[in-house]
Amino acid sequence: MTQLVHSNAELRLAMTGLASNICLVPTMGALHEGHEALIAAGKEFVGKDGCVVVSDFVNPKQFGQNEDFEKYPRNLEQDQKIAHKAGAHILWAPSVEDVYPGQWPMEIENDSRFDILEGKSRPGHFAAVIEVVTRLFNIVQPNVAVFGEKDFQQLVLVSEMAKKRIPPVGILAVPTKRDFDGLALSSRNVYLSSDQRKVAHLIPDALKQGVLVASKGANKLEIKNRVIEVIKQTDLIEIEYIEVLSNDFKELAPGIVGRILIAAKLGNTRLIDNMPILLKEKL
Repeated sequence: MTQLVHSNAELRLAMTGLASNICLVPTMGALHEGHEALIAAGKEFVGKDGCVVVSDFVNPKQFGQNEDFEKYPRNLEQDQKIAHKAGAHILWAPSVEDVYPGQWPMEIENDSRFDILEGKSRPGHFAAVIEVVTRLFNIVQPNVAVFGEKDFQQLVLVSEMAKKRIPPVGILAVPTKRDFDGLALSSRNVYLSSDQRKVAHLIPDALKQGVLVASKGANKLEIKNRVIEVIKQTDLIEIEYIEVLSNDFKELAPGIVGRILIAAKLGNTRLIDNMPILLKEKL
């Protein structure tokens, strides 16, 4: 069974003698099949002699005012079962005091990309993400960490931070795990009402249509309009943004694979998704 530990001291003791090749899978708990895929990918990457640590920490700093920190789903017993099924050695569920000891501040270098896409709607979110991941890296000292492509902006920003560390931490990116109808798996999907869940597939459907029309030569405005057209089959989905950008969030040139990204709300539940996209080169 995956060993459940809480304090940093318990974590260090549990890691003693396990392996020198450490993989960290940072999560906020409420594990599902998407997390299971991340853990399994990490285990495969480090091999039978590696050690996979899953952190289970709902980080209060990355929730803004009026967000869902208090009601964010938590089920440590179920998390341990999923972590075990996927092959994790340790499930580490630290307290806030373990991750943020004392009053030690951490200066996070500002980045203009903190303020676009997700950051525009959630001020301070990415500074908080970079800080908590840095702190998790400092405690666990992994060789590699696993992140999913669903949170693509997070993946890019964390990857760049990880490269700058001494020694650097490798980042393993795992494709988005999807439900039977294409909806990206998310811990927040449990908030959806039955009516909202029935139409939520329109989000990935719309992205697929955007990718399709791009392959036929559509420009960015036409791509966005096609996405909107698909979403507007229901009045239960409110689009927050649709963007077509390069993988480093700049203008996407034809002939280069970038990303189409979306954020949308169904009632009070906010969902994000993205897919690779290629703008057709003009002949």
